[in-house]
Amino acid sequence: MKKTIVSILIIAGVALVIFISVYFTKQNKPAVDSVKNTAQENPSSQINTEQAQNKMVTDDFEIVVPDGWKQTAPAMGSSAMAVKINENLNDPAAQKINFQSYFAVSYDTLQDKNMSEYVQIVKNGLQQTIPGAIFTKDQDMTINGKSAHAIEAELTQQGVNFKILMIAITGEEKDVWVMSFNTTKNSWDIYKETFYSIANSFSLKK
Repeated sequence: MKKTIVSILIIAGVALVIFISVYFTKQNKPAVDSVKNTAQENPSSQINTEQAQNKMVTDDFEIVVPDGWKQTAPAMGSSAMAVKINENLNDPAAQKINFQSYFAVSYDTLQDKNMSEYVQIVKNGLQQTIPGAIFTKDQDMTINGKSAHAIEAELTQQGVNFKILMIAITGEEKDVWVMSFNTTKNSWDIYKETFYSIANSFSLKK
């Protein structure tokens, strides 16, 4: 029964899209202001917005934040997050819950698993958490010289049809970083290229 706690949180972070969307709605503007103020007061803070306005820069990694997206305080199990601001989703059910498309970066460890086994654990956990989740793409890739694995999936929560992208990328030794991207199924074609572009910008500092 020894499965990594963060793996469970990563799965929960995708599954509990309702919680996260409400969290973002309440926290987005104040959280962004708070992060900016922290960076100004403490240049060595974990996320330094002054160092690169279009990037999330932490002690461990950096990743591009495109125009129209803003960093926000991370929700459970995540190291960093950003949301799409001023978004007009053509989905009444998503509008009802104030959902915003977002991406997050989380840290985990492979422990005694290889990448293939780790990805399967995440997939199994997601299907157990959300019965009916469908995986539409499953592929190996390389990001800045690091091996990675991408999963695309469709799932439904609270009457909203979502499409997600999760990419697990190897770090040092048994480290693994997971990027999660979430939007509505209707908006997937709009965001797909942006999501993969953000993922390909991910760079570890060591």
